Amino acid sequence: MTSTVPLAGTLQIAAALVFHLPGARLELIGADGERCSIGPMTDPRCSLHPAEFRQLVLVAQNGSTLGPMLGLNLTDEPALTLTSSGVDMDHLGGGLYRVAGCETTSYAFTTSLSAVLVDDVLTSLHAVPAVGHAADGPDDLHDEGVALSASLVQDDGLGVTLVAISPLGIGDLARCEAVARASVAACLVAEMEQLTFTS
Repeated sequence: MTSTVPLAGTLQIAAALVFHLPGARLELIGADGERCSIGPMTDPRCSLHPAEFRQLVLVAQNGSTLGPMLGLNLTDEPALTLTSSGVDMDHLGGGLYRVAGCETTSYAFTTSLSAVLVDDVLTSLHAVPAVGHAADGPDDLHDEGVALSASLVQDDGLGVTLVAISPLGIGDLARCEAVARASVAACLVAEMEQLTFTS
């Protein structure tokens, strides 16, 4: 299935994260400093529900069109901040987020790859270097397995797949983060290969 958005931009990625990550809150900042907070309506800071924001992004496709709909002066790539509403969320860099809920901690990121391609990429990750240890070669890879759960949500409208990786055991959190980091990197490489192939 082809996406309606050829390349997911900042707004599409932000809309996917705030819509698909429970407890996420998005702060959209206009060129004049005005703000719009998107998130659960149980949060008094939020004036727009994630589902409404997603629909507006689908219609607008860019910041300069979305701005008037929200009453903001937005550029095509507006300033925005993803935080949390009721959960602990940290940006670890490279588009990877750690989401610490009441019962489990997961690692989430978005990619422009389809869920089928993401599944192929994740399946190909046979070994990840041990935490705190750089791998010099195949013998330096950590052989122990780790039980993980991966959830893939493909949002065709936004042209984004949300990937959430969680450890099944509390002791596997550091190893899960290493796998999530390797997954982000592998998906980025696959995105670049796909762009090169389509060019």
